[in-house]
Amino acid sequence: MENKKNTEDYEQEQIQQILLEESEKEKLKMERELKISQDEEYQKCLEKDLNIENLSISPTFDEPSVEEMRRVRLLRFDGWKLIKD
Repeated sequence: MENKKNTEDYEQEQIQQILLEESEKEKLKMERELKISQDEEYQKCLEKDLNIENLSISPTFDEPSVEEMRRVRLLRFDGWKLIKD
């Protein structure tokens, strides 16, 4: 009776081990597929970005006015108090 119980326990452990191994294999497979998919998406976006850069589009910006720079400075240093000697 004891021997039969030990055999069943051993078989259950073996089944669990096999299931764990299969689960790990499936997990690795899914991670690889995800990585491949991400790499493909990255390459597509990179090609798109490189094509945009080849169009010689230069970014432009408007220089802020003196009033805007003063406003930003006042906001930035609003809490600061100057100490005069």
